[in-house]
Amino acid sequence: MPRIATRHRYAFALCLLIATALVLEIALRPAHAWWSGGHKAIAIAAAKMLPDDVPEFFRSATDELAEMSVEPDEWKSPMTPRLRATEQPEHYIDLELFEGKPYPRARFDALKHYDHLDGDKYKNISIGRGGTLPYAIEEGYERLLLAFRQVRIYPESQGAKHRAILYAGWLAHYCGDCAMPLHTTINYDGKPGDDGHMIQKGIHARLDGYPEKNGFTPEMLAENQKPNRVADVWTEINRAIAESHQNVEKSYELDAANGFDTAPEKAKDFVLERTRAAAKLTADLWYTAWIKSDPGKATIK
Repeated sequence: MPRIATRHRYAFALCLLIATALVLEIALRPAHAWWSGGHKAIAIAAAKMLPDDVPEFFRSATDELAEMSVEPDEWKSPMTPRLRATEQPEHYIDLELFEGKPYPRARFDALKHYDHLDGDKYKNISIGRGGTLPYAIEEGYERLLLAFRQVRIYPESQGAKHRAILYAGWLAHYCGDCAMPLHTTINYDGKPGDDGHMIQKGIHARLDGYPEKNGFTPEMLAENQKPNRVADVWTEINRAIAESHQNVEKSYELDAANGFDTAPEKAKDFVLERTRAAAKLTADLWYTAWIKSDPGKATIK
Protein backbone atom coordinates (compact mmCIF):
# COMPACT_ATOMS: atom_id res chain seq x y z
CA MET A 1 0.00 0.00 0.00
CA PRO A 2 2.73 2.53 0.81
CA ARG A 3 4.33 1.87 -2.57
CA ILE A 4 1.02 2.43 -4.34
CA ALA A 5 0.46 5.66 -2.44
CA THR A 6 3.97 6.80 -3.30
CA ARG A 7 3.36 6.04 -6.96
CA HIS A 8 0.16 8.05 -6.84
CA ARG A 9 2.02 10.96 -5.31
CA TYR A 10 4.68 10.76 -8.01
CA ALA A 11 2.02 10.59 -10.71
CA PHE A 12 0.21 13.58 -9.23
CA ALA A 13 3.46 15.53 -8.97
CA LEU A 14 4.30 14.74 -12.59
CA CYS A 15 0.87 15.87 -13.78
CA LEU A 16 1.23 19.06 -11.75
CA LEU A 17 4.65 19.70 -13.28
CA ILE A 18 3.33 19.23 -16.82
CA ALA A 19 0.35 21.48 -16.14
CA THR A 20 2.63 24.15 -14.70
CA ALA A 21 4.88 23.98 -17.75
CA LEU A 22 1.90 24.43 -20.04
CA VAL A 23 0.70 27.43 -18.07
CA LEU A 24 4.17 28.97 -18.21
CA GLU A 25 4.35 28.32 -21.95
CA ILE A 26 1.18 30.37 -22.40
CA ALA A 27 2.04 33.04 -19.85
CA LEU A 28 5.54 33.60 -21.21
CA ARG A 29 4.61 33.57 -24.86
CA PRO A 30 6.11 36.72 -26.36
CA ALA A 31 4.07 39.40 -28.06
CA HIS A 32 4.13 39.16 -31.83
CA ALA A 33 3.77 41.77 -34.56
CA TRP A 34 0.68 40.57 -36.38
CA TRP A 35 -0.70 37.12 -35.71
CA SER A 36 0.49 34.37 -38.01
CA GLY A 37 -2.39 35.05 -40.41
CA GLY A 38 -1.25 38.64 -40.79
CA HIS A 39 2.35 37.68 -41.44
CA LYS A 40 1.28 35.09 -44.00
CA ALA A 41 -0.96 37.57 -45.82
CA ILE A 42 1.94 40.05 -45.99
CA ALA A 43 4.31 37.45 -47.49
CA ILE A 44 1.78 36.22 -50.05
CA ALA A 45 0.90 39.81 -51.02
CA ALA A 46 4.58 40.58 -51.57
CA ALA A 47 4.91 37.55 -53.85
CA LYS A 48 1.85 38.64 -55.84
CA MET A 49 3.45 42.03 -56.45
CA LEU A 50 6.63 40.70 -58.04
CA PRO A 51 7.18 41.25 -61.78
CA ASP A 52 7.88 38.48 -64.29
CA ASP A 53 11.63 39.03 -64.28
CA VAL A 54 11.72 37.41 -60.84
CA PRO A 55 11.85 33.62 -61.36
CA GLU A 56 8.56 31.77 -61.47
CA PHE A 57 9.71 29.23 -58.86
CA PHE A 58 9.91 32.07 -56.35
CA ARG A 59 6.76 33.94 -57.35
CA SER A 60 4.69 30.77 -57.14
CA ALA A 61 6.08 29.62 -53.77
CA THR A 62 3.38 31.45 -51.84
CA ASP A 63 2.61 28.62 -49.43
CA GLU A 64 6.26 28.14 -48.49
CA LEU A 65 6.95 31.85 -48.21
CA ALA A 66 3.91 32.22 -45.96
CA GLU A 67 4.97 29.36 -43.70
CA MET A 68 8.53 30.62 -43.41
CA SER A 69 7.29 34.13 -42.59
CA VAL A 70 5.97 33.00 -39.21
CA GLU A 71 8.96 30.89 -38.19
CA PRO A 72 10.98 33.65 -36.45
CA ASP A 73 8.24 33.93 -33.85
CA GLU A 74 8.67 30.22 -33.10
CA TRP A 75 12.29 30.93 -32.13
CA LYS A 76 11.00 32.87 -29.11
CA SER A 77 9.59 29.79 -27.42
CA PRO A 78 10.29 29.18 -23.70
CA MET A 79 11.26 25.66 -24.77
CA THR A 80 14.49 27.12 -26.23
CA PRO A 81 15.62 29.74 -23.70
CA ARG A 82 19.02 30.48 -25.28
CA LEU A 83 17.53 30.92 -28.74
CA ARG A 84 14.68 32.96 -27.25
CA ALA A 85 17.09 35.34 -25.50
CA THR A 86 18.99 35.94 -28.73
CA GLU A 87 15.95 36.19 -30.98
CA GLN A 88 13.62 38.32 -28.88
CA PRO A 89 15.37 41.69 -29.56
CA GLU A 90 15.42 41.01 -33.31
CA HIS A 91 11.73 41.91 -33.56
CA TYR A 92 11.74 45.49 -32.26
CA ILE A 93 13.72 48.64 -31.60
CA ASP A 94 12.94 51.15 -28.84
CA LEU A 95 13.72 54.41 -30.60
CA GLU A 96 13.25 56.48 -27.45
CA LEU A 97 16.48 54.98 -26.10
CA PHE A 98 18.42 56.96 -28.72
CA GLU A 99 16.86 60.28 -27.62
CA GLY A 100 16.32 61.64 -31.12
CA LYS A 101 19.70 60.60 -32.48
CA PRO A 102 20.19 57.97 -35.20
CA TYR A 103 20.81 54.48 -33.94
CA PRO A 104 24.30 53.14 -34.71
CA ARG A 105 25.10 51.72 -38.12
CA ALA A 106 26.50 48.50 -36.66
CA ARG A 107 24.65 45.96 -34.53
CA PHE A 108 27.31 45.69 -31.84
CA ASP A 109 27.54 49.46 -31.45
CA ALA A 110 23.82 49.46 -30.65
CA LEU A 111 24.36 46.78 -28.01
CA LYS A 112 27.14 48.86 -26.46
CA HIS A 113 24.79 51.85 -26.41
CA TYR A 114 22.17 49.88 -24.50
CA ASP A 115 24.74 48.68 -21.99
CA HIS A 116 25.69 52.26 -21.14
CA LEU A 117 22.19 53.66 -20.65
CA ASP A 118 21.42 55.44 -17.39
CA GLY A 119 20.03 52.70 -15.17
CA ASP A 120 17.99 55.15 -13.09
CA LYS A 121 16.50 56.97 -16.06
CA TYR A 122 15.56 53.75 -17.82
CA LYS A 123 14.84 51.63 -14.76
CA ASN A 124 11.85 49.95 -16.43
CA ILE A 125 13.90 48.86 -19.43
CA SER A 126 15.93 45.70 -19.53
CA ILE A 127 19.33 47.21 -20.31
CA GLY A 128 20.89 45.56 -23.33
CA ARG A 129 17.51 44.61 -24.74
CA GLY A 130 16.53 47.78 -26.59
CA GLY A 131 16.06 45.90 -29.83
CA THR A 132 17.98 45.04 -32.98
CA LEU A 133 15.23 45.02 -35.62
CA PRO A 134 16.98 47.15 -38.29
CA TYR A 135 19.99 44.84 -38.21
CA ALA A 136 17.78 41.76 -38.49
CA ILE A 137 16.19 43.24 -41.63
CA GLU A 138 19.46 44.24 -43.27
CA GLU A 139 21.18 40.95 -42.47
CA GLY A 140 18.12 39.07 -43.70
CA TYR A 141 18.27 40.98 -46.96
CA GLU A 142 21.95 40.10 -47.37
CA ARG A 143 21.26 36.39 -46.76
CA LEU A 144 18.63 36.50 -49.50
CA LEU A 145 21.01 38.38 -51.81
CA LEU A 146 23.59 35.60 -51.48
CA ALA A 147 20.93 32.91 -51.87
CA PHE A 148 19.68 34.48 -55.10
CA ARG A 149 23.28 34.65 -56.34
CA GLN A 150 23.50 30.88 -55.87
CA VAL A 151 20.25 30.44 -57.79
CA ARG A 152 21.77 32.35 -60.71
CA ILE A 153 24.98 30.33 -60.60
CA TYR A 154 23.24 26.97 -60.17
CA PRO A 155 19.81 27.42 -61.81
CA GLU A 156 19.01 23.71 -61.63
CA SER A 157 19.77 23.41 -57.92
CA GLN A 158 16.63 22.75 -55.92
CA GLY A 159 18.60 23.35 -52.74
CA ALA A 160 19.54 26.85 -53.86
CA LYS A 161 15.92 27.63 -54.67
CA HIS A 162 14.63 26.34 -51.36
CA ARG A 163 17.27 28.34 -49.51
CA ALA A 164 16.15 31.53 -51.26
CA ILE A 165 12.53 30.86 -50.31
CA LEU A 166 13.51 30.15 -46.71
CA TYR A 167 15.51 33.34 -46.28
CA ALA A 168 12.89 35.42 -48.07
CA GLY A 169 10.19 34.16 -45.72
CA TRP A 170 12.26 35.04 -42.68
CA LEU A 171 12.97 38.49 -44.10
CA ALA A 172 9.24 39.03 -44.65
CA HIS A 173 8.67 38.48 -40.95
CA TYR A 174 10.99 41.26 -39.85
CA CYS A 175 9.60 43.60 -42.51
CA GLY A 176 6.16 42.91 -41.06
CA ASP A 177 7.41 43.69 -37.56
CA CYS A 178 8.91 46.94 -38.81
CA ALA A 179 5.53 48.20 -40.04
CA MET A 180 3.84 47.54 -36.67
CA PRO A 181 4.25 50.85 -34.77
CA LEU A 182 4.40 49.28 -31.32
CA HIS A 183 7.58 47.46 -32.34
CA THR A 184 9.41 50.80 -32.46
CA THR A 185 8.67 52.07 -28.95
CA ILE A 186 9.34 51.52 -25.27
CA ASN A 187 5.58 51.75 -24.74
CA TYR A 188 4.88 48.59 -26.73
CA ASP A 189 2.01 47.37 -24.56
CA GLY A 190 0.78 50.24 -22.46
CA LYS A 191 2.00 53.74 -21.69
CA PRO A 192 2.32 55.89 -18.57
CA GLY A 193 -0.81 57.83 -17.69
CA ASP A 194 -0.88 61.25 -16.03
CA ASP A 195 -0.44 59.61 -12.62
CA GLY A 196 2.49 57.50 -13.82
CA HIS A 197 0.56 54.23 -13.86
CA MET A 198 0.49 52.20 -17.06
CA ILE A 199 -2.71 52.48 -19.10
CA GLN A 200 -4.09 50.70 -22.18
CA LYS A 201 -2.40 47.45 -21.25
CA GLY A 202 -3.06 44.82 -23.89
CA ILE A 203 -2.94 47.20 -26.85
CA HIS A 204 -0.20 45.13 -28.47
CA ALA A 205 -2.33 42.01 -28.79
CA ARG A 206 -5.35 44.01 -29.91
CA LEU A 207 -3.44 45.61 -32.78
CA ASP A 208 -1.55 42.42 -33.64
CA GLY A 209 -4.70 40.44 -34.11
CA TYR A 210 -6.62 43.00 -36.16
CA PRO A 211 -5.66 41.83 -39.71
CA GLU A 212 -6.47 38.19 -38.99
CA LYS A 213 -9.65 38.90 -37.01
CA ASN A 214 -10.95 41.26 -39.68
CA GLY A 215 -10.20 39.16 -42.72
CA PHE A 216 -7.35 41.04 -44.38
CA THR A 217 -6.40 39.14 -47.54
CA PRO A 218 -3.20 39.15 -49.63
CA GLU A 219 -5.20 40.71 -52.44
CA MET A 220 -6.12 43.66 -50.20
CA LEU A 221 -2.48 44.19 -49.30
CA ALA A 222 -1.13 43.83 -52.84
CA GLU A 223 -3.74 45.88 -54.71
CA ASN A 224 -2.18 48.53 -56.99
CA GLN A 225 1.28 48.04 -55.50
CA LYS A 226 4.47 47.25 -57.42
CA PRO A 227 7.95 46.74 -56.00
CA ASN A 228 10.75 49.20 -56.58
CA ARG A 229 14.47 48.60 -56.67
CA VAL A 230 15.89 50.15 -53.51
CA ALA A 231 18.94 52.34 -54.05
CA ASP A 232 20.27 51.95 -50.50
CA VAL A 233 18.80 49.23 -48.30
CA TRP A 234 19.95 50.66 -44.97
CA THR A 235 18.43 54.05 -45.80
CA GLU A 236 15.16 52.38 -46.74
CA ILE A 237 15.08 50.41 -43.50
CA ASN A 238 15.62 53.63 -41.53
CA ARG A 239 12.82 55.34 -43.45
CA ALA A 240 10.38 52.49 -42.84
CA ILE A 241 11.10 52.33 -39.12
CA ALA A 242 10.82 56.10 -38.72
CA GLU A 243 7.50 56.09 -40.59
CA SER A 244 6.20 53.31 -38.38
CA HIS A 245 7.28 55.14 -35.23
CA GLN A 246 5.35 58.22 -36.31
CA ASN A 247 2.19 56.12 -35.94
CA VAL A 248 2.68 55.14 -32.29
CA GLU A 249 0.40 57.84 -30.88
CA LYS A 250 -2.17 57.17 -33.59
CA SER A 251 -2.20 53.54 -32.46
CA TYR A 252 -3.01 54.58 -28.90
CA GLU A 253 -5.70 57.01 -30.06
CA LEU A 254 -7.45 54.33 -32.09
CA ASP A 255 -7.17 51.84 -29.25
CA ALA A 256 -8.75 54.35 -26.86
CA ALA A 257 -11.65 54.58 -29.31
CA ASN A 258 -11.93 50.75 -29.33
CA GLY A 259 -10.74 50.71 -32.93
CA PHE A 260 -8.82 47.47 -32.47
CA ASP A 261 -11.63 45.77 -30.60
CA THR A 262 -15.35 46.55 -30.51
CA ALA A 263 -15.35 49.31 -33.15
CA PRO A 264 -13.00 47.90 -35.83
CA GLU A 265 -14.20 50.16 -38.63
CA LYS A 266 -12.48 53.08 -36.91
CA ALA A 267 -9.07 51.48 -37.38
CA LYS A 268 -9.50 49.65 -40.68
CA ASP A 269 -7.81 52.22 -42.92
CA PHE A 270 -4.96 52.63 -40.46
CA VAL A 271 -4.17 48.93 -40.07
CA LEU A 272 -4.62 48.35 -43.79
CA GLU A 273 -2.09 51.07 -44.53
CA ARG A 274 0.40 49.53 -42.08
CA THR A 275 0.09 46.01 -43.44
CA ARG A 276 0.25 47.25 -47.02
CA ALA A 277 3.45 49.10 -46.08
CA ALA A 278 4.83 45.82 -44.71
CA ALA A 279 4.01 43.99 -47.95
CA LYS A 280 5.55 46.78 -50.03
CA LEU A 281 8.79 46.83 -48.01
CA THR A 282 9.01 43.05 -48.27
CA ALA A 283 8.50 43.06 -52.03
CA ASP A 284 10.95 45.95 -52.48
CA LEU A 285 13.71 44.10 -50.63
CA TRP A 286 13.00 40.78 -52.34
CA TYR A 287 13.05 42.45 -55.75
CA THR A 288 16.20 44.44 -54.97
CA ALA A 289 17.97 41.30 -53.76
CA TRP A 290 17.11 39.51 -57.00
CA ILE A 291 18.27 42.37 -59.23
CA LYS A 292 21.50 42.97 -57.31
CA SER A 293 22.33 39.25 -57.22
CA ASP A 294 23.11 39.37 -60.95
CA PRO A 295 26.92 39.54 -61.13
CA GLY A 296 26.66 41.13 -64.56
CA LYS A 297 24.59 44.07 -63.34
CA ALA A 298 25.59 44.74 -59.76
CA THR A 299 28.35 44.11 -57.30
CA ILE A 300 27.64 42.85 -53.82
CA LYS A 301 28.88 45.41 -51.32
